Amino acid sequence: MKLILGVISVIGLISVLYSVLTTRGERIKGVAFFVAWLFPGAGHMLLGKWKKGLFFFSILAATYLFGMWIAGFRPVSFDDNPFYFVGQYGSGLTLLIAKLRGSEKAIIREGLNPSWFDPGLLYVCVVGLLNLVVMMNVLDAKALAAIGSTEPAPSEPPAAPPAPAPEKTT
Repeated sequence: MKLILGVISVIGLISVLYSVLTTRGERIKGVAFFVAWLFPGAGHMLLGKWKKGLFFFSILAATYLFGMWIAGFRPVSFDDNPFYFVGQYGSGLTLLIAKLRGSEKAIIREGLNPSWFDPGLLYVCVVGLLNLVVMMNVLDAKALAAIGSTEPAPSEPPAAPPAPAPEKTT
């Protein structure tokens, strides 16, 4: 319980400092970045890019669920594979829920060939790493324009006046 309160306190302090020290557009991008870590694709949805957000969510959630199904709905432990263990931390809220459940070591599901276990762990790791890439896409400079920055949009340059017709000489 102390751990949860500590995490909430740290997140709250960071949020307050961030909101005080940044402009509105940057705050929204920062919130979208954090939300994208919690739920893959949700950062894009927050910025108004619904199709892109739903695409990322559906692909990453399906892959993550399949990998977790193979691994018995337990997170990857350091003993299973140290590289996969680090990679899964990009998965956000789903990893936090699995950690809070107290499950420590992934196990192979009954009825599955043991050769599937490593690919299941790999799916969980890859989803975490791909979610980090999706999160970085939220911080794209074009995303600020999508949420309506305070600067006016650039207009087209004025058209050049038509050239005078050449005079005929006879």
